[in-house]
Amino acid sequence: MGSVVLKNVCKSYGDAHVIKDVSLTIPDGEFCVLVGPSGCGKSTLLRMIAGLEEITGGEVAINEKDVTDVEPKLRDIAMVFQSYALYPQMTVRENMGFALKMAKLPKAEISRKVEAAADLLGLGVLLDRLPKDLSGGQRQRVAMGRAIVRNPQVFLFDEPLSNLDAKLRTQVRGEIRELHRRLKTTSVYVTHDQIEAMTMGQMIVVLREGRIEQVGSPLELYDRPANLFVAGFIGSPEINQLKGEVVLQNGEMMLRLADGSLLSLPPGVQVKPQQKVVYAIRPEQVNVVDESEQSGALKATITAIENTGSDMQLFCNTGGGAFTSVFKQRLNVREGETVWLQPRVTGIHIFDADSGQRVACH
Repeated sequence: MGSVVLKNVCKSYGDAHVIKDVSLTIPDGEFCVLVGPSGCGKSTLLRMIAGLEEITGGEVAINEKDVTDVEPKLRDIAMVFQSYALYPQMTVRENMGFALKMAKLPKAEISRKVEAAADLLGLGVLLDRLPKDLSGGQRQRVAMGRAIVRNPQVFLFDEPLSNLDAKLRTQVRGEIRELHRRLKTTSVYVTHDQIEAMTMGQMIVVLREGRIEQVGSPLELYDRPANLFVAGFIGSPEINQLKGEVVLQNGEMMLRLADGSLLSLPPGVQVKPQQKVVYAIRPEQVNVVDESEQSGALKATITAIENTGSDMQLFCNTGGGAFTSVFKQRLNVREGETVWLQPRVTGIHIFDADSGQRVACH
């Protein structure tokens, strides 16, 4: 199989700089997810790896071979698109074997490879059907099968699940994970869905405006976001962010929120008085406490309650703005009530308000 290495890669369309000096190493056999908001450059970066987009500067290497100026068909990659891109007049068997036929492989070898891939994907009984007779999930499996038969060094997936409904996306997501576990082929997967990224990727690359914000495992990004953008993008519901100013109160560093209320900061955090910071905590990292126990807690007025059966979500107003909390237990609370929310020290993140960079994670 093969590693993928990008070295100082850039892409510009006239004065518009889409990819800005990106360097990245994807090890052999890794499942890497490129994630970020629309327009961040993730699909452009994938197409540059594939050779479908000419790069403006830098180098692309696959399996330690410089392929910067190599045609797509010679890069030994296979791409799965969002749109399936199946030939409507061809059967599943013919669609899956088309690239092998164009490569002039013997019919017996084509048949063997197609049937092996069909068995792997549960398509054996569908080989003689046309695409119009298949469901969306089956068509996407055919598109994956067409890539698998080529036995490439690298699989490239460009938002392959975005045309499927929520239930089918979850199913096919699992199938792609199982496929990678069995084949161990280096895979690069593009999505704008951070839940998809978290559940599929071994390695996640968060992009914004053509630059890499952070690279790491799903839990590294969730537990130790490098900056406010990553903290806000990764995680659902989104992380809470309370802006305030650091003050020294009775020898203790506290955060003064917009309404003047005070919130305890984690002990030992490296901040200084008058520094503007953002206090961030994930919705599941708080407890409800009695008012008599409210030292260091956050006073919150409940504006809405959502019960999903497994979770209860409280939407509140606080002295620092809106705040969402998630609880596994069902609390005896009502809209309009005031509660005290006690952040768990181990879940608090502090970011500098001006730079957005992390000051501390606990």
